[in-house]
Amino acid sequence: CEVLSKLGLITKKATGMNLTEKGEELLLEIKESVINDAFVKERSFIKNHFSIKQVHIVAGDFVNNEATREEMTNLLLDKVNAKITKECVIGVSGGSTMAAMADEMPSSVLHPIVVPARGGVGEVVEYQANVIASVLAERWHGSYKMLHLPDGLSKDSLDMLVTLEPQIKEISEVIHRTDILVFGIGQALHMADVRHIPDGVRQQLVDGNAVGEALGQYCSMDGSIVYATNNIGLSLRDIVNIPHVVAVAGGFDKAGAIISVMRSCKKGILIIDDQAAEGMRQLLNIPAL
Repeated sequence: CEVLSKLGLITKKATGMNLTEKGEELLLEIKESVINDAFVKERSFIKNHFSIKQVHIVAGDFVNNEATREEMTNLLLDKVNAKITKECVIGVSGGSTMAAMADEMPSSVLHPIVVPARGGVGEVVEYQANVIASVLAERWHGSYKMLHLPDGLSKDSLDMLVTLEPQIKEISEVIHRTDILVFGIGQALHMADVRHIPDGVRQQLVDGNAVGEALGQYCSMDGSIVYATNNIGLSLRDIVNIPHVVAVAGGFDKAGAIISVMRSCKKGILIIDDQAAEGMRQLLNIPAL
């Protein structure tokens, strides 16, 4: 352990030991060399295509298989646990994927501050970022702050609220101190319907060929942002300033959405199931194994 620590491959804490970023990269290289990894070609291609740090593909179907959801959730916990520090701020998005992972999240003593990455409106309550932040804070024995503000207000309204309401200004400042961001990826038109976006904006998404949505940003297949909702929370443009970013998504139907969003953010760790990987393989023309 001392040797691994001196080499910068692990960190030692009172709660145990964790791999460092350098250690994770080395372990992945070793795994690819000595283990028959069924997804090694897909992982390598996807990682290089988006110029991101890591890609993890979990066998099974996230949408219909509880074991797959559990494995992806444990993988997410490992990534968060490896990066967490005292008074760490973890930002989480809303959505069905994040809600499912929050429900599967095992209890772990991490003590972070968990915040919603954005406000929300028009979504099922259980899918809103505020609720997911509170669930994860409980599972991780941390604290949380809520953003009681709907997504999509006008810029003037947002500016006025931040000016007049000290609590909103405070939570906005905490959100923008996010150390670890975890977000899900949705299909653009589906998310537009869920959020009851006006018909004119929906047509803008159709005309702009929007495919994916994350953090209120609707992206075309080439990664261009077709439309962005107003919010004082985080957006894809903020990712460049966030030290650690993890995107999670599952299901064959989300392949195009994942491609569009990852082409836009170009950073972090991507956790997907093999159904999404297969859809991406077809869309990106990755040679079959």
